[in-house]
Amino acid sequence: MPHIPQDDIAARKREHLDLALNEAVRTHDAGFEAITLPYDALFEVSDSALDTHTSMAGHELSFPLMIGAMTGGSPYSTQINTDLRALTRELGIALCLGSIRAYLADNTCRSTYGADLGGIAFANIGIAELTTYSPQAIEEACLALGTKGIFVHLNYLQEAIQHGGNRKSGNGFAVLESFCRHFSLPVFVKEVGSGIGGACAKRLAELPIAGIETAGRGGTSWVLVEALRHNPPLPKECIEALKDVGYHTPDCIRAVRQALPTRYVIASGGIETPLDAIKALAIGADAVAIAQPILRTYTDTGRSGLTHWLSQFIETSRLIWRSTGARHIDELKKN
Repeated sequence: MPHIPQDDIAARKREHLDLALNEAVRTHDAGFEAITLPYDALFEVSDSALDTHTSMAGHELSFPLMIGAMTGGSPYSTQINTDLRALTRELGIALCLGSIRAYLADNTCRSTYGADLGGIAFANIGIAELTTYSPQAIEEACLALGTKGIFVHLNYLQEAIQHGGNRKSGNGFAVLESFCRHFSLPVFVKEVGSGIGGACAKRLAELPIAGIETAGRGGTSWVLVEALRHNPPLPKECIEALKDVGYHTPDCIRAVRQALPTRYVIASGGIETPLDAIKALAIGADAVAIAQPILRTYTDTGRSGLTHWLSQFIETSRLIWRSTGARHIDELKKN
């Protein structure tokens, strides 16, 4: 794999952030509108009786919400990750950092990940990097950045579109298996916008992973992000075709839950509203992850605005949860 200068990595990370706010990289068809929740008009679950706690890789969350992977490694990331890590502590939720590839290439960018701010944060790395850096080096990076484990994103399709991307594939399972065998922190696996279906989930269930994040169709597609960066531009017909690759998020949730009945399932991909979040939990997820709506709110209103947005998101989610008659997540899934 060719060496990519650190300045080029940082510039690409900033460009990724800008493009993530472009509605053209979102597919807007997650499929949650087809799901109907039960509704208890008597509202017999009081606010004090509702228990929204969950344990993610041994760490307790007050509400089953994770801020999805966004950024890290560029100077622009520093304030964002500083504020996001502070918010996770305040609200009792989790955070997945942007890719730590930049840190592995140059550890002077450590501060861009908010490394000294604690909170329940997880690192993130592309599967291609597992063949470049040793499990020991990646684990040392996780500890240096104050994270509780790592998400490995399966982004072969993104790499195939990306200028200078790693187009080698065909041994993903073996790469993951070797990595898990030599890595002692919790490992989660995620996609990047096309989802994880039943066949793939069953294969992943053979590995000692802590769980899976679905990253299904309906939200930001990192394949489309790279398609917009492509030079020369991809034909419109090719971009439209890429939008329809993969699985809708609700289908991913059900498939992953069936394949991994006792491990942690995180729903992501087009979760825009509190109603989407509770529907995702009801059909099998243990938590939900949201990225683009959070980035958009933060960009528009800053930390104070995002604090308000997240607080109201959680409060409204709690209200909808209570309206189903479920007192905790196990009851919500049974409903």
